[in-house]
Amino acid sequence: MKYYDKKTGTNYIEFQDSNSANKELPVISLFTGAGGLDIGLENAGFQTAICVELDADCRETLRHNRPEWKLFEKGLKIESGKIQTRISGDIRDIGIGELLEEANLKKGDATLVVGGAPCQPFSNIGKKLGRKDERNGDLFLEFVRTVKEANPEGFIFENVVGITQQKHSDVISYMVDKFKGLGYGLSHTILNAANYGVPQRRERFFLIGIKGVKHPAFPLPTHFKDQKQYEGFMRSIDGKIENKFNKWISVKEAFDEIPENHSLRNDYVLMNISDKVVNRMKYIKQGKNFKAVPPNLLPNCWKNGKHQGNDTFGRLVEDLPSVTIRTAAYNPSKGMYIHPNENRGLSTVEMAKLQSFPYNWEFKVKNRDKVTLVSGGKQIGNAVPPGLAEALGKAMLLQLKSIRSKFAEKLHQHAEAN
Repeated sequence: MKYYDKKTGTNYIEFQDSNSANKELPVISLFTGAGGLDIGLENAGFQTAICVELDADCRETLRHNRPEWKLFEKGLKIESGKIQTRISGDIRDIGIGELLEEANLKKGDATLVVGGAPCQPFSNIGKKLGRKDERNGDLFLEFVRTVKEANPEGFIFENVVGITQQKHSDVISYMVDKFKGLGYGLSHTILNAANYGVPQRRERFFLIGIKGVKHPAFPLPTHFKDQKQYEGFMRSIDGKIENKFNKWISVKEAFDEIPENHSLRNDYVLMNISDKVVNRMKYIKQGKNFKAVPPNLLPNCWKNGKHQGNDTFGRLVEDLPSVTIRTAAYNPSKGMYIHPNENRGLSTVEMAKLQSFPYNWEFKVKNRDKVTLVSGGKQIGNAVPPGLAEALGKAMLLQLKSIRSKFAEKLHQHAEAN
């Protein structure tokens, strides 16, 4: 059953548990990264047929954890009768026909095309160049091209909230126009991972499309900050829902699930911090930041007013989900990334847990036994939380099955009539 949120204008649907991954529900995954979106979709019942990923370390992670997921890594192609070299995993240089062939799919076979083009051009952090970013600003066009040429039943496009800013409005407008022209019913909204049982307050933009569904629905939230937020959400919903209040999953609850011997993992890395920095941490209580440190102990760059963010050198609150885990969440100076009870930063294993990666998912680096802080942080911080992806996948699957059922019924009626 679908529900309409009068406050945000978002359609929601109560999703259901699905069976294990189904080869009859193949997914073409672009900008796969470390696999967060794909893990969630796999848990929802889909099967990743092929991945396209530029980063070599991410490809090692995917290869190690899911050898059955095909990686498009062909470094050669034939162009105008000549053999040309290309960068492995660069979607801009991959023909969709050869991508389908590698996945053993034909046009129209894929259930979903999914992915989030690199978000730096649209992020609220950094230069915010959008489409003007010379390196990655045009990659959303490759997502559109893939959907157009692969012709899946539906798609999921993910990005940072910053893409909704007015200065980037032409990006969303372009995508909406193109996808409507291809026959997809569309919906877009911002989802908070904490509302789906992820121990992290991470908001992301999603644009979804399904053929045959005018306004596709997003998964109904399952977790809330408190009873007040839950009741407010219920009042904004058009339709009666069975009372299913679950409180947000906290940092403490997440960390309590990490095995004691986790530091023995090859993908465990923790930032070395000087005694001087550790001493500053001693002054910071949960939810507070560098402003709690005596001025004489602060570096000059924190005294001149340039660092005004409430998260800078802050300590996590153990009874709440974490703040957004970014690529440098191992570094306390980059946000509210001080451990809630210890005077240190977050380890890569803790970062992955806050992103809702399963504990048996191992992060890899090409040609190295152990993961580096930079690579591990990048792989984890750039990922879609699998828990959020799973909820979205289940909502998509429910609607896709409904469309398939209606189509099968029409075929049956047509056959009987003839």
